[in-house]
Amino acid sequence: MPVFKLQEQIIAFPPAHFADSEGLLAEGGLISSSWLLEGYKSGFYLWTNPMRYPKWWTPDPRIVLFPNQLDVPDYVKEGIEKANFSVSFNQDLEGVMKLIQSIENKGEMNNGWLTGKLMKAYLEIDKRGLATSVEVYKDNVLVGGAFGANNGKVYFGEYINGVEPFVKEFALIELTKKLLLENFTIMDLQKETNETIDVGLSEVSRSEYLRILKE
Repeated sequence: MPVFKLQEQIIAFPPAHFADSEGLLAEGGLISSSWLLEGYKSGFYLWTNPMRYPKWWTPDPRIVLFPNQLDVPDYVKEGIEKANFSVSFNQDLEGVMKLIQSIENKGEMNNGWLTGKLMKAYLEIDKRGLATSVEVYKDNVLVGGAFGANNGKVYFGEYINGVEPFVKEFALIELTKKLLLENFTIMDLQKETNETIDVGLSEVSRSEYLRILKE
């Protein structure tokens, strides 16, 4: 399938079923709050090298977490208990992004690079009341967290990382508990990676994921 070229002035995406075998559908547009939110709503996420045009993906299958299917292995529970973390929500989005940036932006630039443009876009999403951040502390020091956006009852996870063992698992677990209390349907975690966290994640087809978004 060809990669569609998006115009900066028109915030719109082609149908997801035109994506190639890797999930890439389009390039172009802007890294902004409006483009990100429209992408999430349409089934896409941004994943791009900072030196290239924005690229928009919709993989098949999609990695998700249904909040009511959270399943934490015993070794993760034990690791978290020993770590003695504490958590807050929506208290320091910028701090979490800067911490994750310091972890992700090492070595050669790649698609996982957390750019200043994306951080600025998320601060704008936060002003619109649609960002959710998780801050994880140990001994009152920020050691990890996660951030993403929410639309209706869907949470779109963007980044999760930290500098302590089991901090990513803790952040994801605490976020899932919060979403469950708030009756969220699903958490999108984009695509499988070598660092995928084992807490009950599921694979759904692209068509099923899009159906859930519409609902």
